[in-house]
Amino acid sequence: MFKKRYLFYLALLLTSALSLSVAIGQTAAQDNPNCPVGQGYWKNTPSWPITTIMLGNQTYTQVEVLILLNTPPAGDASLILAHQLITAKLNLAKGLDASVVSGVIAQGDAVLAGFTGRLPYNVPPSDTAGQTMVNLGTILDSYNQGQLTVGCSMPATPNPEATQESTPEATPESTPIPEVTVEPGSPVIIVIEGPVQAININIITIYNINIQLDPNDPNLKIIKVGDIVHIEGTPTGTGNVIIIAVTVIIINVDVNPTTGDVWRDDNKNCANPPPPWAPAHGWHRRCDNQNNNQGNDDKHNKKHNNEDDQGEDD
Repeated sequence: MFKKRYLFYLALLLTSALSLSVAIGQTAAQDNPNCPVGQGYWKNTPSWPITTIMLGNQTYTQVEVLILLNTPPAGDASLILAHQLITAKLNLAKGLDASVVSGVIAQGDAVLAGFTGRLPYNVPPSDTAGQTMVNLGTILDSYNQGQLTVGCSMPATPNPEATQESTPEATPESTPIPEVTVEPGSPVIIVIEGPVQAININIITIYNINIQLDPNDPNLKIIKVGDIVHIEGTPTGTGNVIIIAVTVIIINVDVNPTTGDVWRDDNKNCANPPPPWAPAHGWHRRCDNQNNNQGNDDKHNKKHNNEDDQGEDD
């Protein structure tokens, strides 16, 4: 009897909390009909503009999507991305402008499509794919919070749902993951790290997002399409948002400060060893073990051939 009464009151409490959350979320969305809303709203509102969502190459029903949204990421980069990708797609489905994040959404779907089966995929944020997922999720999070839509910036103190999702999960201590910084009275800082898709004078494109560098930035003489670049900047613009770069670091390039010589890691093979002056951390991390293993294989093959020759002489 006590157990039934306890369950009844628990259900009543959850229903009341859900109703209050729905009311608050709906009010916030109606106050800014042209602005995105966070995943907390979509988790709790009964009315969605669409009932199925494509994530990667898999189609999920509304019930399945709600299960994903209510599953804590717990260090899974695929869920970090999926939560923000779902939210962005629902925001676009209600008629919001897609130009700012269409490229990021396409990149997110492409990354998820590289995995078989259905979410979650249990991808560590420290993996290469995990870093990309968290990076894309961070950009989408900034969009879903209204930071990339003119006139839609949310208050400096985000709601508990956004805080729980973006702060501890999207920036694990073990990986230098990009983040969006929001401080009271200060501009939004967006950090993007990824491959350069295009270069147009002093504007580079990463994940279909245009980033404007200072025309005198010396990196413009070095950057090439395909380079992995770390950008920190502020969003601006009245239409398609553009990022004004404040900090630019080319991840796969080392420059000799004395001679100006440039060494570029192509991230494909280990046949292009760095010069002695280049730190080339990425190359060494990727290639040192491979070269050692190759050397051991060569020694093994040489020993095996010598034994064969000795056998033939006998």
